[in-house]
Amino acid sequence: MDNETPLVVVVIANWNLRKDLLECLGSLYETDYPRMHVIVVDNNSSDDSVAYVEQQFPQTQLIKRTENGGYAVALNDGIRAGAVLDPEFYFILNNDTLVPADTLGKLVEVLLSDEKIAIAAPKIIYHDHPERIFSLGDHIYPWLPLPVRVGRKAYDRPAYSKTMEFDYLFGCALLIRTESLKQVGLFDTSFFMYYEDADICRRMRDKGWKNVRVGAAVIRHKASLSSKLVPEKMVYLKARNRSWFYRRYRHGPCQACTFLALFFGSLKTVLTYMFTGKSAQIRPYITGAIDGLKQAVPPLADTNWN
Repeated sequence: MDNETPLVVVVIANWNLRKDLLECLGSLYETDYPRMHVIVVDNNSSDDSVAYVEQQFPQTQLIKRTENGGYAVALNDGIRAGAVLDPEFYFILNNDTLVPADTLGKLVEVLLSDEKIAIAAPKIIYHDHPERIFSLGDHIYPWLPLPVRVGRKAYDRPAYSKTMEFDYLFGCALLIRTESLKQVGLFDTSFFMYYEDADICRRMRDKGWKNVRVGAAVIRHKASLSSKLVPEKMVYLKARNRSWFYRRYRHGPCQACTFLALFFGSLKTVLTYMFTGKSAQIRPYITGAIDGLKQAVPPLADTNWN
């Protein structure tokens, strides 16, 4: 093993997704990157995830939480546990992904090429439809009330194989420079899940760091091209956190313009739920959006390095 090669600590949060987690780890351990340490933080799963990981991947460091504190809490636990190894980079990875052997090395190469890059993310493609892109990232424009998403469900093409800078990156897989985390802080646990990735990207950007999508590096994400029925709590959190996020960070020429755009976006979502047989998701979505506007936006929570 070449000790000159930067050490990467991989952090995977898991909750009751044993089959996907095992497949993710299986792909990850086939990497051609020579210096990697994997930490799985289990959020008190009830599906024997921990026992299976211990049996099939004993080289994995396991952190066993006694309660489900949320996605951001699990990530922060893993980052802090990995700090004793003094890694140059952390690879934050969803447990429902598959990682090709050359992906991690390509991401590290990009981070090494520019010391101002905080986050390098691979191109996310659909596992069942590898010709389609899950998302590339979001651009902020000062005259628009909301950021513009690029590449969502688009067919892949050569132009998407470049390295592209974005303001926001989807948190499915993020290679993060340790130095930037020490300066900016860890994931905001007040979100529980959803928008913690946008929040950390924004804080990086506001401190002068770059966030890039590396089109030459790929991961496969087991997301569905068509929307699935999402548990009510997740619908609520996504709507609430969206309101919190846009209240915390100003976008566009005026905040009223942003919330008018959010209102019409929410109306479209409610109508979609209504006409696609997902009426059970309407109430938690509306409740979440209203709570996100009525409640005080919480301060950054549990983002300290230590």
